Amino acid sequence: MFLESCAVAITGILAGGLINTLADHLPSGQPLRMPQYPDGSRRPKLAWLGIGAFLFNLRSLPAPSGDELGTLSQSSGPGGALLSWRYPLTEIATALLMLLFYADIRADIRDEAALLSTAALFKFAYAALFVLIAVIDLEHRRIPFAVAFALGALALIDAALIPVSEPGMLSAVIGGLIGFALFYIAFLGGVLFARALSRKRGKPLEGGALGFGDVVLMAAAGLAVGFPGILLAITLSVFTGAAGAIAVVCARFMKTGSYQPFDKIPYGPFIAGSAITLLLIGN
Repeated sequence: MFLESCAVAITGILAGGLINTLADHLPSGQPLRMPQYPDGSRRPKLAWLGIGAFLFNLRSLPAPSGDELGTLSQSSGPGGALLSWRYPLTEIATALLMLLFYADIRADIRDEAALLSTAALFKFAYAALFVLIAVIDLEHRRIPFAVAFALGALALIDAALIPVSEPGMLSAVIGGLIGFALFYIAFLGGVLFARALSRKRGKPLEGGALGFGDVVLMAAAGLAVGFPGILLAITLSVFTGAAGAIAVVCARFMKTGSYQPFDKIPYGPFIAGSAITLLLIGN
């Protein structure tokens, strides 16, 4: 079990490194490249993973030959901008999620094939896709449709290949439809509210509280957790999203003494967190 857990942790860290690379290129539509620094220069092999970059003091390009590396500042290093903490934290978070899923699956099937079981492979894929969506939404305030569609397709394949586990195909489809319908109504309400407020203030206010990417993501989450799990996922995402919004407003007010009304807050991480919670505890 210890060796299997180590294998899961390593897989999670490597998956986190891939997630970081995808998060760097997908939002801008760039083709995938080898891991890079913020200035576009290639990272040495020891810095391909964020954890390695931090451990080996390679958060930026090494100083030119003949110069000492020196002490890195908080915003730049000898070779340019530093890698942010997002890189190692994403790798660690992905590894922890995969370990949680592995522990949950092993407790259910109680055999030596837990690591390579079909259920484990699907859960690891869920963890990776949800983390990728959360990272991109936090940084770019958008959810790539391609990733959300991939998540939904994964959930449908999961329901088809493992019909004895929850959710089954019917439950998954109902969950996806409910997730899409309820969040689409909320999306339309937000758009109408933004338009009405824009007319009243005489100042344009784009979009609403939710983006259409959030609608697609909740539909995909519904396919993953099924019915009635989607109702719990929506409830949890609403409450955690509200708590997160209050926390952001308080933090900004404490920092600047003011806050920007109707400032958009990424909702994808709350949807992802709620879906992951339901996948872990079951429906």
